[in-house]
Amino acid sequence: MPAVSKGDGMRGLAVFISDIRNCKSKEAEIKRINKELANIRSKFKGDKALDGYSKKKYVCKLLFIFLLGHDIDFGHMEAVNLLSSNKYTEKQIGYLFISVLVNSNSELIRLINNAIKNDLSSRNPTFMCLALHCIANVGSREMAEAFAGEIPRILVAGDTMDSVKQSAALCLLRLYKASPDLVLMGEWTSRVVHLLNDQHMGVVTAAISLITCLSSKNPDEFKTCVSLAVSRLSRIVSSASTDLQDYTYYFVPAPWLSCKLLRLLQCYPPPEDGAVKGRLVECLETILNKAQEPPKSKKVQHSNAKNAILFEAISLIIHYDR
Repeated sequence: MPAVSKGDGMRGLAVFISDIRNCKSKEAEIKRINKELANIRSKFKGDKALDGYSKKKYVCKLLFIFLLGHDIDFGHMEAVNLLSSNKYTEKQIGYLFISVLVNSNSELIRLINNAIKNDLSSRNPTFMCLALHCIANVGSREMAEAFAGEIPRILVAGDTMDSVKQSAALCLLRLYKASPDLVLMGEWTSRVVHLLNDQHMGVVTAAISLITCLSSKNPDEFKTCVSLAVSRLSRIVSSASTDLQDYTYYFVPAPWLSCKLLRLLQCYPPPEDGAVKGRLVECLETILNKAQEPPKSKKVQHSNAKNAILFEAISLIIHYDR
């Protein structure tokens, strides 16, 4: 059996995991787990205050025990306390525990929401991403009520880092799917749509997923996305353009983004503006023509990327022909 990595210096956790792996029977595993649970409970209830490292280690053990299929009925408050730590690893473990073990009806939700608000307003991109990931993972109505108004502002703010924008877009998408009545773009609609022009692949890909979902339910509110989507698609498929050329996949420029743009356009009828319509026709003709060209590579990834774009283009043509 390979040695257990001590990761982040938590030797006690590594030893515990090794002990569990070495158990010869289910009974032996349960006995070892019960012994560890008793030890952790005594540490949490002890007179001696635990430092952040010890809390992190014990919370990690509880999380591991839960993932083995055992119920955990304590340690939640210690995990919440980790959220206020300024150390990334401690805060990360706290958020991980909260995301996995705390339900939306927990009496700790108010404390958790306060910790999340502090991280979202910290302007520390790492902490902001952890908070956004937690909101998305929990995805409860209570989370939507607390943060649906704040996340769009973070998404479109000029000083928000790209990694945070990407997380914010996907977080909003998760909340919208769970509670669409609470996620209202309102004044942010135009600025969210203009994320289609963002030069960061992660941001624009996440934004398209969000806009596509929003457009499917409220097409009129987001109809300005059509011209922007056509313009971006044209820049990608045009051989003369250098848009996102760094994301060429087996000689196919940004295939995933192209597919998402074509899918977004299927939420709308053909463009009424003559210039936009003409540009879209050129894009579709280019895609169809490229599909008939000799392959630039014999790799299956090349043909898969070309065919994915071709199939989405055909789906769009069929959609317009209905």
